[in-house]
Amino acid sequence: MRMRRFSATRGLFFCLICACGPVWAQGPVGIETRVPNTSLLIDLVNGDAPETISTSGLYVDIDKRIIAPGIIPYGVNSALWSDGASKTRFLALPGLSQVEFSRDGDWAFPANSVLVKNFYLDLVGDDGTARRQIVETRFLVKVGDTFEWKGFSYQWNAEATDAQLLFTSRTESYTTVDATQPDQSRQLEYLFPAPEDCGSCHTFGVGQVLGPRTSQLNGDYDYDGVVAHQLTTLNHLGLFTQDIGSDFSDFPRLVDHLDEAAPIAMRARSYLQANCAHCHLPGGLRRTEIDLRFDTPLDQMGIVDAESGVDDLGGEDRRIVRPGIPDNSVLLLRTLELGEQRMPPVATSIIDPVGTDVLRRWILSLGMPTAITESLSRPQQTQLLGNYPNPFNPQTSIRYTTATQGVVELTIYDINGRRVRVLSALTRPPGEYVSHWDGRDEAGRSVASGVYVVRLRQADVTQSHRLTLLK
Repeated sequence: MRMRRFSATRGLFFCLICACGPVWAQGPVGIETRVPNTSLLIDLVNGDAPETISTSGLYVDIDKRIIAPGIIPYGVNSALWSDGASKTRFLALPGLSQVEFSRDGDWAFPANSVLVKNFYLDLVGDDGTARRQIVETRFLVKVGDTFEWKGFSYQWNAEATDAQLLFTSRTESYTTVDATQPDQSRQLEYLFPAPEDCGSCHTFGVGQVLGPRTSQLNGDYDYDGVVAHQLTTLNHLGLFTQDIGSDFSDFPRLVDHLDEAAPIAMRARSYLQANCAHCHLPGGLRRTEIDLRFDTPLDQMGIVDAESGVDDLGGEDRRIVRPGIPDNSVLLLRTLELGEQRMPPVATSIIDPVGTDVLRRWILSLGMPTAITESLSRPQQTQLLGNYPNPFNPQTSIRYTTATQGVVELTIYDINGRRVRVLSALTRPPGEYVSHWDGRDEAGRSVASGVYVVRLRQADVTQSHRLTLLK
């Protein structure tokens, strides 16, 4: 199968803090017609994961790597570092089932959905020549209609004719091309994760699904020679339960950290989102309270000139990020480690040369006098800014600002004034925030269609806004 490279930028960038204006227009679609997926079907409620890739239904022709009909390829704007491996990705939804789209939050996948990721390494053969070969396939499978996902790793044999399900983790040694010195080779200790290892990254805090979400798929993809916007293509195929339109200019969007044309801050923040934020976010790791998500304002990430409570690397006067001084910034230093202090801590044994360079350049840029001015500006008033989309189904994002530090209560009521759900009751510093409501009450039950009221209260400020749920 021909390897595809995902193009994440066209010189157009979007940040949740500021938008560049409408840039998307109705263009070509990468896949004209959707056909049902009737081959890659995994029901973990009533059965087990397939023991081999050849019996899984992923390929209609495994020798030629021809993907079965109904399985949809996709790419991400900012990829997770996996020791230099190249990847291809696919969505396998049962039949013609659909995804509940969310602009800012998690997409809700139907029961028994399967997310596929193939890993390729540039291996050095006995004759000294390099060839790109598939070494691993991973499945992330939704367990029935629950909120649980389970991961499975398959190791391909040396001939790349089939892959076997692994029940425990294992490490395999490969001779690969050195990405920093293409004319040289090196030994790579490649880690195949056990099923229980997948939860290290696919945490409940990020909805377990990392790749297929708006900020990652808001960009172009090469569909075998037809370059098209992914959200346009998926919307055209009817993959979503609602029509999401054709203008995605105000949708969140990560950038490719490899793209030298993109601003260094956007590249670094996208890299942190893809590689670190699945653990470092509110409700994530308990050892640290930093928030590395892309849409978190810099002064609210808890990293700038902040002391590291887990800095066991040695040295003096270090901070998580010391603006202008990368060599005294623990955030960077941990990505340069290969021992127990390494970040990310699992599934990598090689330092990412480009990613670490991007982080270094970003930290250097923060030492400039104007680097943090946007994040130091605070809202002038506490205000409920409304929600998007409205009407909505299945989820809407509610934005608000706080001018002073204090407890912020954000509560949903029905039209008769009965409380439906408390979205927030936390102490917030001054800043701009977003909360999400998925149309469920406190007990997790879906509420009926209709008009609801969201109320913001902080100190002596109380504001309300109507929102409409349509099913």
